[in-house]
Amino acid sequence: MSVRTLLETLSRYQNEIEQNASTEWIKFELLWREYFQWYAHCHQAKLFTFKGIKSHAPTTSFYFERFRRWCNGNTPFPIVNACMNQLNQTGYMSNRGRQIVTSCLVNELSIDWRYGATYFEQHLIDYDVASNWGNWQYLAGVGADPKEHRHFNLQKQTETYDPNHSFIRKWRGDQTDGNLDAVDAADWPIGFSDDE
Repeated sequence: MSVRTLLETLSRYQNEIEQNASTEWIKFELLWREYFQWYAHCHQAKLFTFKGIKSHAPTTSFYFERFRRWCNGNTPFPIVNACMNQLNQTGYMSNRGRQIVTSCLVNELSIDWRYGATYFEQHLIDYDVASNWGNWQYLAGVGADPKEHRHFNLQKQTETYDPNHSFIRKWRGDQTDGNLDAVDAADWPIGFSDDE
């Protein structure tokens, strides 16, 4: 079904039955999805590159332990954990949740955005190449966003969208050890004494 058909049906619904904030959001999201289809068509392979469509690379890297914790919903951020637990158990996450966990991965954890985009590709039941990779670029600051650095305040997002922590409780986002990086004796180099 084309976006045009959906928008025509939505327009009829708004004219004949009701127009409200929800119907307007549906329209906005359909247009945003269509935008990313053309974005992917235009930029092709750049959709998957570290720099995206920008001329500069983001200041992120890959930290295995942090990425593993993000994937498993075991970060110091309950709202992120709840969203990731929901994704892992259902294959779904709301658009707001996707933005929150993306911002966390890129900004709080300093991880290369492509690992998150790939994880979503493997787990989302509504996965769409253009929307997924385009949105990840957008929030990582290497895509179509003129702001270039979208950083969500996780505490504010929690207060706004889950003020009673009911979502966090439902998806056990607060049942973590709260650590970000693990330190293990095995990580220390062998063969050095304290006075070297």
